[in-house]
Amino acid sequence: MASSTRIAQRYASALMDQALSDGLLEIINNDFQSIMTTVRASDELVAVLNSPVIRHNAKVSILKEVFGSTVSPLMMNFLILLAEKRRESILPDIAAAFTDMYNEEKKLIPVSFSSAVEIDDAMRSKLIDTIAKRTGKTVLPTFTIDAALKGGITIRIADTMIDASLRHQLDMLYRELTGSAAHSSV
Repeated sequence: MASSTRIAQRYASALMDQALSDGLLEIINNDFQSIMTTVRASDELVAVLNSPVIRHNAKVSILKEVFGSTVSPLMMNFLILLAEKRRESILPDIAAAFTDMYNEEKKLIPVSFSSAVEIDDAMRSKLIDTIAKRTGKTVLPTFTIDAALKGGITIRIADTMIDASLRHQLDMLYRELTGSAAHSSV
């Protein structure tokens, strides 16, 4: 939903400005990571945050109970503000927007590498170094194995996908040979 994304951006931006102003950027980033780990692990907490029937006073109490001793005062005040404004349901969107802003501020770039087989450490380093040089940013790598690739690698950098997999090459060859835009089952 575009409007919730814009709202999340505004909240994240305001928190980013305050965190930078107070010199708490790292702390707030760590708070968000901790909060989102807890939220992802608890279906009950997600249900409470998304429930329109639970009053904001009760949500504030729950947020204080769950996070009061583990997050900074600035983050706790932010969570309370979200509950009072009835925006707690977009907390994951706000956290994602904040993470994007944090990464931009710190010149970090998340990159996902998928390969058909395990990539050795030397190749991992080479891939990371190449992308770091091209982007001018520090790479935050994630490596996964996807046997469906059949060989090669796919690299996802933000909205860009580099597909150097054998599956992709076979699909292209199939389309060329058949004159079809259909996806092969190779």
